[in-house]
Amino acid sequence: MPGASVRNEMSGGVGGTAIQAGSIHGGVQISVGGRVSAPAPAQLPPVPAVFVGREAELRELDERLGRAMEASQTPALIVISGLGGVGKSSLALRWLHGVRDRFADGQLYADLRGFTPGGAASVEEVLERFLRALGIAPDHVPAALDEQVTLFRSATAGRRLIIMLDNAISAAQVRSFLPSSGGSLVLVTTRHRLPGLIVNGAHFVELRPLRHEAGVELLGRVLGRDRIRAEAEAASTLVNLCGSLPIAVCASAARLALRPRWSVGRLVRELDDAKRRLPVLSSDADISTQAVFDVSYAALSADEAFLYRLLGLHPGPTFGAGVAAAAAELDEGRAAELLDELAGASLVQEEGEERYRFHDLLRLHAYAKAMEIDAPEEHRAAEVRMAKWFLRAAAAADLVVIPGRWHLGPVYEAVRAEPPAFDDPAAALDWLEEELPNLCAVLQLAYDRGRYDITWELCESLWGLFYFRKHYQQWLSTHELAVTAAQESGNPLAESRMSMALAYAYRDLNRYSDAADLYRRAVELERANDHPVGEAAALSGLGSTCLALGRAEEAIGHFEQARAIHERLGRPRGVTRMLRRLGEAYRDAGRFDEAVDTLTRTYELFAGLGETFEQARTLTDLGLTWLRAGRPGSAIGPLRRAHLLAERLGARHEQAKTSMYLADALVATGDVAGARDHLTRALEIFVDLVAPQAEVVRAKLAELTS
Repeated sequence: MPGASVRNEMSGGVGGTAIQAGSIHGGVQISVGGRVSAPAPAQLPPVPAVFVGREAELRELDERLGRAMEASQTPALIVISGLGGVGKSSLALRWLHGVRDRFADGQLYADLRGFTPGGAASVEEVLERFLRALGIAPDHVPAALDEQVTLFRSATAGRRLIIMLDNAISAAQVRSFLPSSGGSLVLVTTRHRLPGLIVNGAHFVELRPLRHEAGVELLGRVLGRDRIRAEAEAASTLVNLCGSLPIAVCASAARLALRPRWSVGRLVRELDDAKRRLPVLSSDADISTQAVFDVSYAALSADEAFLYRLLGLHPGPTFGAGVAAAAAELDEGRAAELLDELAGASLVQEEGEERYRFHDLLRLHAYAKAMEIDAPEEHRAAEVRMAKWFLRAAAAADLVVIPGRWHLGPVYEAVRAEPPAFDDPAAALDWLEEELPNLCAVLQLAYDRGRYDITWELCESLWGLFYFRKHYQQWLSTHELAVTAAQESGNPLAESRMSMALAYAYRDLNRYSDAADLYRRAVELERANDHPVGEAAALSGLGSTCLALGRAEEAIGHFEQARAIHERLGRPRGVTRMLRRLGEAYRDAGRFDEAVDTLTRTYELFAGLGETFEQARTLTDLGLTWLRAGRPGSAIGPLRRAHLLAERLGARHEQAKTSMYLADALVATGDVAGARDHLTRALEIFVDLVAPQAEVVRAKLAELTS
C-alpha cells in the first residue's frame, strides 16, 4: 500500500546466489555465472584391482581427516609422499573410495604429471577441466590463470568435494586447486615433501615400502597363491630383493606370469646379481622401476645429483652429513642441506635425527649412475675420503672410551690434539655401536680394494667398542681381515696389534689354544722389532690365557715381566693393569690375602687415573676373590658396586659377569630369589651377545629350580 513500510526478511541456510522479489507472475528463469546443469563429477579412477596391506596407513588417513575436518573454515588437505613406485596413488584411491560418500558433491581428479619426462600438466588446463565438471559453461571459463583460480573458488564454495591431485611437484601447483571454504577434501600425492603446504594446514603422511609379509601377499595376488606356496622360500627372497617396493614386486610378478614354466627361484637367481637387478626389474616399459627412479633423478640439481651418485658408493646401510660432506668435499652444512633436499625428493629416507638410508633399489640406481657418469678415479677418491672420515671419527670416539691406551695408527696423534668428541665414554660407545654396521662395511671395502693400512687402522679404532660391548661376530670377522691386511702391508707391529686384539676375542670365546698361539706370535714380533710397549701387551694377554688354562704360576711370570716393562717406560696405567692381572693370578693360585691386598690397591690406583671400567673389573675380581676364599658375604658389596659401574657404562658383558657372581654369593648367603633374578638378567645379556657363558648360567638356573 502507498506509504506503507516494506520489510524483506530471509531465513535459513542459503548456498550460492539468493534473489529477493516482491510479486512474481509467470515462469522465472535465472542464469548465474554461466553455470549449466551438470551431474556431480565422479572423476576418481577405479579402486586398484590388487591392493594389499597398508592397514596402518589407512587408519592414519582416517585420523588425519578427522582432525582436518575440525577446522571447518578451510578444506582438509592431506599430502601422501614417498619414493616413486611405493604405491601412493593406490593407497589414495583405495582410501578415497571408502570416504567418498561423505562428500556428496562429487570428486575431481587430475594427474599433475609432476614427474614425467614431458613436464608437468598446465594448471590452466586442469582448472578448465575442473570448472567444466562443476557446471561452468565453456564460454564462461576465463583464459587468465588468476581469474580461473578465483572462479574455481567461487564454484567450490559451499560444496563438499573430493579433489585428488596426483603426482604434484610443488606447493604452488597445489595451491591453485584449494577451495576457499571448508567442507571439501584435497588429497595430494607427491615424491616431494612439499613443506610449503604447512601454511595451508596440510597433514602429511609418508609412505614407506610394504611390510615383507604384505610384499609376499602382493606377489601371490598377482602371480597366484598356489605358485607362491610351492616356492615359499624363493618367493620370500624375491620380495627381499625387490626391497618390498610395490612396483618392483609387480614387475617381478609380471615377468613370471608371462613365463609360466619359469620357477620363482630362476628369477631370484637373476636378481641376485646386483648389477643386473634394476635392468631385470625394468624390462617391461609399463612397469619399469628404473624409469621411475630416472625421472626423480632428472629433477635434481647438479649438486644434489652429484651427492646422490657418490652416496651410492658408500658401502654401509646409513649415512649422515659428516660422511656425505667427506664424499663430495663439501662443508657439513651444505651436505646437510643437500641431504634434506634428497629426502624431500624421496630419494633417501630419514632414519632419525641427521641419519639417512637408501632404499635397496635406489642404492643400486645411485651406484649405477655413478658408474655411468663419474670417472673411476673419482670413485676411488670418494671411497678413500669416506673411509678416512670414518677412521678419524671412530678414533676420536675410541680416545674418549679409553684415553690412556697406546696406539699405532697415525690418526690418533692428530685426533688427540683436538677437543674430546664426546662428553663421556658411554656416549662415545653408543656412537660407535650405532655406526658399527657402517664401520664394518667400510673396513671390508677397504680390504677388498687393497687399502690395507686403512683396514687395520679401522680395526684399531674399534677396540674400545669390542672390549666393552663385545659384538663377537663382527669382532672376529673384522680382525681376521685386519691380521691379513697388516701382513699384506708389511707392517709387523700392526700384525702383532691386530693379532692381540683377535686373541682377546678368542680367549673370551674359550678358544684358548688359538689365543695362546696368537699371543706367542705377537711376543715374537714385538721383540724382533724392539717395541717394548707392544711386548708388554702381548705378555699380558699370554698371561691371561695361561690363567684360563689353569696355569696360574706361569701367568704370574708373564704379568711380572709386563709390569717391569711398563715401570721402565713410565706408564702408570700399564703398571696398574698388570697389578690387577697379578691379583687375579694370586687368587687362582690360592694366595687369597695377596690377591685382596693387590686388588684393593689396584682399585684405588684406577680411581686416581679416572678409569671407570677398570675400576668395575677390579671390583668384580675382588668380589670373586672373596667368593673363592669362602667369604660370600664380603663379596656382595664389591660385586654390587661393579655391577652399577658397568651398567652406567653400558658394558653389558661385565654387567652379566657381575650378575653371575652375585648370584653365587646370594645363594651362599641364602637369598635364592635374588640369585635367580641376577641369573635371569645375566642369561639375557649373554644370549644377546652370543657369549659362551650363557650355557654356564643356564646350568646354574636349572640347579636353582630343580
